[in-house]
Amino acid sequence: MAPPRILLCGDVFGRLNQLVKRILSVNKSAGPFDAVICVGQFFPDSPEKLQEFMDYIEGRSQIPLPTYFIGDYGIGAPKVLLAASRDSANLGFKMDGLRICDNLYWLKGSGKFTLHEICGSLLIVVIGLYVAYISGRQSLDGQQFGTYSQDDVAALRALADEPGIVDLFITYPYTTNEWPSGVTKGAVTSNIPPGISDSSGSDSTISELVGEIKPRYHIAGTKGIFYDREPYSNLDAVHVTRFLGLAPVGNKDKQHLQCLRLRFP
Repeated sequence: MAPPRILLCGDVFGRLNQLVKRILSVNKSAGPFDAVICVGQFFPDSPEKLQEFMDYIEGRSQIPLPTYFIGDYGIGAPKVLLAASRDSANLGFKMDGLRICDNLYWLKGSGKFTLHEICGSLLIVVIGLYVAYISGRQSLDGQQFGTYSQDDVAALRALADEPGIVDLFITYPYTTNEWPSGVTKGAVTSNIPPGISDSSGSDSTISELVGEIKPRYHIAGTKGIFYDREPYSNLDAVHVTRFLGLAPVGNKDKQHLQCLRLRFP
């Protein structure tokens, strides 16, 4: 059985009409795909986009594939996420996402879960895609949304000690536009997008977690650009890691949607 085929998406900024149109197009031409994972800001960045966004949340429009997001901030985020947190169906320890509406799941805090291939209404538990995530920027004041805590970091470090290889590590540092420090170290200079350097907007905590988790792929948004870094090796890893930075939905010339199908040895 083949591993799940997924679509990776950059910052959505509430532009769900554009995202859904693109998902349907790519799914028809290159699919079928099993899920969509979104990094970067998911909620609208302006009040004008809130009605379009809420049409999906409230069921007037439909999201075509199971979609997971970590960008839990923006216009309308506190109201929507607080309601999801209080939903009885979302109570307990749910690392595979809190349900927001049909086919939309919020990956809160940090965790690790398995995406399985879906065949019709059946869940095929043969080869899964192991996904680890951390949502937000580091928080020192206990802010409920848009941040991660030291407990979230400690939980991921504990998960890194578990057997098995993490296929995807997804991050989106909030506000500061951080990518992991060192992401361009040793990279081919001609492939590095203009204006990107390790001295500006980098996060050492994320970099340390990548080194401990050793994922096959590290996916991030928030920089507003597309960057497909050549593979590199983490210390003591038996495989390489590929970093992929995705541009926002709705941009004219920067890639925001990436097809991914992992092949296992």
